[in-house]
Amino acid sequence: SCIYAEFGKQWYQRRVRALDKLSNFSAYKNCDILYAWCRLAVQARYEPIVPVVLDFVGRQGRMKYVRPLYRDMFQWPEQSERAVERFREREGFYMGICRSMVLKDMASILGPQ
Repeated sequence: SCIYAEFGKQWYQRRVRALDKLSNFSAYKNCDILYAWCRLAVQARYEPIVPVVLDFVGRQGRMKYVRPLYRDMFQWPEQSERAVERFREREGFYMGICRSMVLKDMASILGPQ
């Protein structure tokens, strides 16, 4: 991302940590706010967001939320395995099109599973 290129990973992570401490976005129940926060935090590689994201994608079935978050998690090498595990646990929960699109993303990012 542009922020990474300009300021670096540590700068970005410090800002996300400060924002979470100030606003406690990780505890929000509103799907749209929590989704936006999760995307930002995952892209910053903010470790405390991982359980929040895995819980969110486990109870939220809407593809507009689930697919981008899984895609972001698959692209995070240290967390991709946890994302795959969570998807496998909840695979039957998702609608067919959501399930197939996440599987497609998983294959294109991580290779055949």
